[in-house]
Amino acid sequence: MTTFSPILAYVLGTLCLALGINAISRPASEYPRFGLPFESTAVPTHANDTPPPGAVSPLMYLKGIRETSYGLALIALQYQGQETALTTLAAILALAALADGLLVWTHGGDTLKMKAFGHWLAFVGFAGWSWWRSSYT
Repeated sequence: MTTFSPILAYVLGTLCLALGINAISRPASEYPRFGLPFESTAVPTHANDTPPPGAVSPLMYLKGIRETSYGLALIALQYQGQETALTTLAAILALAALADGLLVWTHGGDTLKMKAFGHWLAFVGFAGWSWWRSSYT
């Protein structure tokens, strides 16, 4: 089995962690960065309450948790030397990036639609990295 340099896995894992932490700590600003129009909370928490100004949908927190989980998984698998599992995870992340791009393309509206290309670039990067790694294992 070929041993790959761990640098790229650690860098990508750290970037995913940073994206996830940003989405959790600043969810309102994450909408345009990701490529979706701002979506406020649809329903107040209590029947007589109205959502506070600037409240965001809980789905953006899910996105942050997802990105953070990806980053932790990349770092943990690399640290443990799980080469095959890391290659599989890279392929899964490529599919997630492809799906994110399709979501942004269809729901981003005219002003944010072009952000889909950033997601598709991530798809190409993760798919290429996965393919390259799998060709040597």
